[in-house]
Amino acid sequence: MVYAVPAVVGAEYSFVVLTASMTPAIAPGDVVIVDERDPAAIAEGDVITFVRGDSEVPVTHRVVGVTTTGGGVAFETRGDANGAPDAALVPGANVLGVVAVTIPYLGYAIQFADSPVGFALLVVVPFGLLVASELWTVARGRGRGPTEADSGVAVATDAGAASVTPATDSDAASVTPATGSEPVGVSVDAVVGAGAVLAAVAPYSVYVAFQLRTALAISAAIAAVALLLGAVALWVADTGALDRSDPSPVADDGDGDDRGDSSVAADDPVAIADGAGEVD
Repeated sequence: MVYAVPAVVGAEYSFVVLTASMTPAIAPGDVVIVDERDPAAIAEGDVITFVRGDSEVPVTHRVVGVTTTGGGVAFETRGDANGAPDAALVPGANVLGVVAVTIPYLGYAIQFADSPVGFALLVVVPFGLLVASELWTVARGRGRGPTEADSGVAVATDAGAASVTPATDSDAASVTPATGSEPVGVSVDAVVGAGAVLAAVAPYSVYVAFQLRTALAISAAIAAVALLLGAVALWVADTGALDRSDPSPVADDGDGDDRGDSSVAADDPVAIADGAGEVD
């Protein structure tokens, strides 16, 4: 996001570094975020991005000297890995800005994504798999039927009662709701997919927040981490990964507490809750 829209961090430009003239500070494959600055405020030691003449490819080098000419301020620049300064001075009008932050290695991913193979692998294939997964979830839900469930738990509602048919050795207990419609929610696969993306985004957003130390970057990092924790919590709650207990089927009276709830034994034929805590 920062590379595509530098304005979100208060910058104006973003570039992928192609050469090693600024190593080790800035290496090939890094991304530099460039913030505009008045040339008069640029000092020796700043890393600036500028253009040379009519060249469309900008250059990022360090300022090693500041001079004043008839046309205004000019800068003597040199790459950290170069043994000598650049041949020509850089006029202040040619300076795009000062490098505000460097994001390591992101340029490799951007260059790969710009290629046809990268676009297919990073955009077409993931969206195709997502669509196929959701279509499969919908088709499986319709084929299952509204009366099937995954547990032998019946919850009585104010509008009617729910019946519980005990499980046998070969079949799971089925729950037939008296009223209401089939619940709608987010599939576990979707939560896992979102969690996988957030697992990569959250550490990266924390790194950007540490580098920029702006309110927007810190807020984005907090949001990413919070969403990741939420996805993990949903996954744990749905799969019961941390549940070590061995609960027995229970008929809930629907009043929000444990009073009046009755256990449904496996050998009971049918238990019907009347909504008032009694089991017939």
